[in-house]
Amino acid sequence: KITTTSKGASTLQQLSRGSKKPLPKESLLRFSNILPPLVLNRDTIQNAVTHLTENDPKLATLIARVGTDALVNDCGIPKLPTQARLFDRCLRAITFTMVSVDAGNAFLRRLAIKIGVCIEGMGSCIWRRNILETLSMDMRGSQSSSRNNNDRGLTGEDSSSPEYLLQLMLDGKHNMISFTSYLVHELVSDCEVIKGKLTGYPHLCGVSYPCGKNDDHAVFLQKARAHTKGGKNTLPVSAGFSAPKATFIISLIDDFNAGKISGEAIAKASDREAARMLMNLKGIGDWCAGGVLMHFLSRADIMLYGDLTIRNYLNDVYDINHQDLSETLLESAADFADSGPNRNLIDAISKKNGWAPYRSVVCLLMYHLQEENLVLL
Repeated sequence: KITTTSKGASTLQQLSRGSKKPLPKESLLRFSNILPPLVLNRDTIQNAVTHLTENDPKLATLIARVGTDALVNDCGIPKLPTQARLFDRCLRAITFTMVSVDAGNAFLRRLAIKIGVCIEGMGSCIWRRNILETLSMDMRGSQSSSRNNNDRGLTGEDSSSPEYLLQLMLDGKHNMISFTSYLVHELVSDCEVIKGKLTGYPHLCGVSYPCGKNDDHAVFLQKARAHTKGGKNTLPVSAGFSAPKATFIISLIDDFNAGKISGEAIAKASDREAARMLMNLKGIGDWCAGGVLMHFLSRADIMLYGDLTIRNYLNDVYDINHQDLSETLLESAADFADSGPNRNLIDAISKKNGWAPYRSVVCLLMYHLQEENLVLL
């Protein structure tokens, strides 16, 4: 059972006097309903730096250390909201839900290899080439707005060739490709069907093998190829997703194929409406939706409450709801759970210090606290 300490309750009461009833944990009212929505770019970042520096002394100190250019670099250039890119972002958001960064990368690395082996084994060279050429076109569709060459944008003739893209998959370099609905469907379509529904087994979920950053990825590739070829004593090998996440991925493919969500429509919507559209997809909660809005649509006023790093560093910087029994502030931060009451405490601090409409920049500053081990004096 999650409780709020007397200190936290007192903080909430002091900061929320005269306000409306506290919001439930996943209320869409936490998202802005302003149109047109504010988007992160160089001008917005500069305005945010001025605004936050004037309104919040703690952030002013942190901004002075991080610098405006670093924040601009974090945001990059807003990218075109294509269907292919939206699917890729949603799949990655589902993958990284409730797992570490290293674990999420391992899942996506195995998925890329599994898809590569699937395409490699296609009987028709024409069909294989068509899929890879379509992928190349979809990835080039975001090239002009890509932050850098590692952000799944293609440059150069060789890098867009079908053979090059296939090799990226077989090497497990998932950050250099886009997972599109038709690409993942090629793998999923060969999964087992139970009671008329695809299960994800044995390609998305089921028995798997290590494919972490320190593992030999060639071993997983070898086992995936052996699984595809079949034969005696050959064991199946999957991308390692849990059964529920495999179901979410299959549902995501169906929703995109059915046109349930549109990259163009979501780009025009307010943060609140865009979050609602995303959360109508299975496997997408408010944390996933916020991440898509902030990192895919470059929205400027998103608070990622579900992000452990952001939540804990906010608690550490502002001493929001530290546990009295903890020996250190950072130890107490680890107990700052993602609950409705704690989200309301964050909202109260945000309101007091005037973070809106630049809450995304506050999140970026918390990332810098972690990555650069900055300490506020």
